Amino acid sequence: MEVLAVILARAGSKGIPGKNLRKISNTPIVEWSIRSAMASKLISKVLLSSDGDEICSVGVRLGCEVHRRKKEDSKDETSSEQSLLAALREYHKSSDFSTIVLIQPTSPLTTPEDFDRAIKMFFEGKYDSMVTVVPSHAFIWKLDDSQNPIPDYEPRNRPRRQEMINKFSENGAFYITNRKLLEDSNCRLGGRIGMYVMQPHHTVEIDAEVDLVILQEIVNKMNLAPSN
Repeated sequence: MEVLAVILARAGSKGIPGKNLRKISNTPIVEWSIRSAMASKLISKVLLSSDGDEICSVGVRLGCEVHRRKKEDSKDETSSEQSLLAALREYHKSSDFSTIVLIQPTSPLTTPEDFDRAIKMFFEGKYDSMVTVVPSHAFIWKLDDSQNPIPDYEPRNRPRRQEMINKFSENGAFYITNRKLLEDSNCRLGGRIGMYVMQPHHTVEIDAEVDLVILQEIVNKMNLAPSN
């Protein structure tokens, strides 16, 4: 099965300026993702899609395919699906691939083994799409239309942590999807959806400055390094 991995790495970011070039252990976070994808045994080709010269130069240096994204597909309000579909339309070799892995560089600690295990599960389970998750023990609250806080559990019967099994949260590390499903529905998830469970330290996704600090500490404690 031919599998194309697409890494969407926009140059602009409101939360963290230049986010995809920010470094963990002196390596840009986008480089962590590119290296892991290129080291995967089951990913056939890696395509970096960006509107930034410096980000594109990282892909060129590492030897992956590079797609220069247009401005209309790189706005703050642009969905990942719009950017992904634009990359597939404009990358001349994309028609060779029926399975797409959408990789988000904001989860730089994803390993080649994560990609390989998930892709194997995707094909063996005959799924149409797949989402990555981490175990969750969170108590979730939401506001109703009148701004009243509502819990997702019964406060009088509050479950203990060890009782909160089979509960997961989406961590946004990567998604696998059948290309036809993606193009027909304009959505990365649909059909028969599989779930790849990642280790707890993959909970952290880079959305704020503090996340970079947390990830660097995880890297230091676990002695992690970018894939070769």
